[in-house]
Amino acid sequence: MKTLFSFALAAPILLALGVAEAQTPPTLPPAKPVLDSKFVPSDEVKRTADKPEGFAYGVTLAANLNVASNNDVVGQVNGNGILFGASALTRLSYLKGPHEWLNTGALNETFSRTPAVDEFLKSNDSLDLQSLYNYFLRDWTGPFVRVALQTSIFKTEKVTANDVRYVNADNALEEQTGRRFRLSDAGQPFTFNESLGWFFQPVRSDVFNTYARVGLGGRHTLAEGARAIKDDKNAMATTYTVLKDVHQAGAELFVGVDGKEFGGRLLYNAGLSALFPLLNNDKTERSILDLTKIALQAALGMGVFSWMSVNYQLKVIRDIQLVDAIQVQNALLLSLQWAKSSPTPSAPKSDAELAKERIAELEARAAAAEARAAAAEARSVGDSGAVYPAPAPAPAPAPGIVDPTTAPAAGPVGAPAAPSSVPAQPLAPAP
Repeated sequence: MKTLFSFALAAPILLALGVAEAQTPPTLPPAKPVLDSKFVPSDEVKRTADKPEGFAYGVTLAANLNVASNNDVVGQVNGNGILFGASALTRLSYLKGPHEWLNTGALNETFSRTPAVDEFLKSNDSLDLQSLYNYFLRDWTGPFVRVALQTSIFKTEKVTANDVRYVNADNALEEQTGRRFRLSDAGQPFTFNESLGWFFQPVRSDVFNTYARVGLGGRHTLAEGARAIKDDKNAMATTYTVLKDVHQAGAELFVGVDGKEFGGRLLYNAGLSALFPLLNNDKTERSILDLTKIALQAALGMGVFSWMSVNYQLKVIRDIQLVDAIQVQNALLLSLQWAKSSPTPSAPKSDAELAKERIAELEARAAAAEARAAAAEARSVGDSGAVYPAPAPAPAPAPGIVDPTTAPAAGPVGAPAAPSSVPAQPLAPAP
């Protein structure tokens, strides 16, 4: 009877839950895009729609320091040597539907002082800002627009321990002698790039990503009056050239790869770009291929700790219209760093995980319904005035022993017990 009463009381609650479940459609995982291109492996691609929409940011600050001191050491110059550097890397991105906007900024500064030249001189000074907009017509391709800016922050000088004779390679009559020789002013050269076209991202995974861009591009380098060392191996004199502004426009090509390994502790990237200047302001008779600007950049970083990393960077630039030489820059640094970024969203849950969570939710709701039904039954019994049976009486004491804490029943069940007419006796000693 009690079981039937509980079921009758809980039935409306369970029925209401069932109606609510029928009215609320089950939560399904997001549909995965169907890729009809055999060129894109569907098991590796990471579509833009799989990323969190909205703004995301990241900031990384790094510093390095090297100090050396020599005093009467054989084979070394007396004095102190100090090298210190700092870098900052920022990124800001925005994603909404097929729209992707990526912004990056990098600042690298390195200064050093040696016993030969007792003043701090810069050995690396670069500011690089880029903004890229992609529109995904497909999961891996679409049109793009890109602008970029590169320059230096401080003026550049060549400082030597002794006087050096500097001669203009294009005009032998123009020369200068001294310990200091100005190469460029602050913010010089200043390069601005713009391009538009079509991008491709055929392979996308955490370990390996590939990129490509083709289109039209323009490049403007403001370097009028800056100087570049051409030959400093001649003991008699160091030759230099005076730079001019460069303006180019034409076909642009870029290919690149990047990725990470070991849970993100090893990062790498490499990119190769080329600008074929169909339009240019070169005053010579050099061909388009001669004036083509080619740039290679690669970087490798290994995280030792969350606050320490070893980084290597390589830059190789062929820019004949600006300076007739192959520019090569290598940098290897042990950096102490601090990083801050927007929270990384958790990976999408599988169908099995979603089903398991759904079952657990239904079981919890059923258990809660049973608890509510039991509580309602208890309240109903209490309100009906029913009397629960009295507890069983305690066993009678042994003959000759009267327990003062026990009173004999007198009257009906539920009535107050009558006072005992037998006086309490002390406990008799055990035989």
